[in-house]
Amino acid sequence: MAIWPGKGRFANIVWQVSDVCNYRCSYCNPGNYGGKFRNLDTDRYIETLGSIIDHFKNEGYEGFKIFFSGGEPTVWPPLIPICEFIRAKVDRPLIAINTNLSRPLSWWEKNHHYFHDVVASYHVESADRSRYVENVKFLQYRVSYLACRMLMHDERFAEVVDVGEQLKRELDNYVIEYAHLFNELSPHSEMHHYEEQWKRDFLAQNSYLSKHAVPFSLLDQPKPAYCLELYEGEEPRALNSTRIVSEGKNFFKGWKCWISDALFITTHGDIRLASCNAGKIVGHINDGKVSLSSKPVTCPETRCNCGTDINIPKVRPGKLGAVERLNLG
Repeated sequence: MAIWPGKGRFANIVWQVSDVCNYRCSYCNPGNYGGKFRNLDTDRYIETLGSIIDHFKNEGYEGFKIFFSGGEPTVWPPLIPICEFIRAKVDRPLIAINTNLSRPLSWWEKNHHYFHDVVASYHVESADRSRYVENVKFLQYRVSYLACRMLMHDERFAEVVDVGEQLKRELDNYVIEYAHLFNELSPHSEMHHYEEQWKRDFLAQNSYLSKHAVPFSLLDQPKPAYCLELYEGEEPRALNSTRIVSEGKNFFKGWKCWISDALFITTHGDIRLASCNAGKIVGHINDGKVSLSSKPVTCPETRCNCGTDINIPKVRPGKLGAVERLNLG
């Protein structure tokens, strides 16, 4: 029926900061690791980001979620200065990061406090398993949301399953997502087909697992910046885009979608509404000129692959009134 903010509208900014990555996964594409767009002009990016934040504040948004992706964002030199700027500019922002967790533990010991959410992708072809496990053990008590995202490599499927089993045994706080691969890591790619039935069965039964045995004690809890999945006859539940894809619920054609709530900054600096074809380019991170609106669109896309776009508030035709009566937004 709807994907809708749990507690008030929030600005959702996803920034693919560069195409620099220390991995070369076979299911990825050069747009994520080619090294053509290193994007190192920190002062210019801070200026443009400041104008974007001012726009959302003027429109009455109180919550801000800024999600850094890549490439590998932890090797991007402007990352920490920009995080410091965001924390100074916004009251209790939610800062999240998608990382391959390849940096040494010392990096996370120094910088973990900048992030509330960590999506730790496990890429079996390149990952140092012991370092990955060491880092998630450290982070499980220090961030409010830790998602161990297992990329289910077809030829090494059982090995990735084994890593997940180790995490289940050794961690107290986690979310484990077993992620169905696409033919390449891009928003418009087709889903990879697993020939063996047991693999398809595993993904159907194990897309999302969680355990929270030890309470978190963060002192700087962010303002609410999350969405819920709302289905008729069911209790609202926290949105999980991996589960939505796994369950085949990522079909929103004809739905009303508030793409103006979500900005996607590409590796080459384009600022666009959403990452899919429904959005348009509204500016560039290098020039500070951004043309933003507050109007929803009717989704023209047959399928929504990207977690960035699945997280945008959206409502099935004719259901907006029912959603509003829930008083969640």
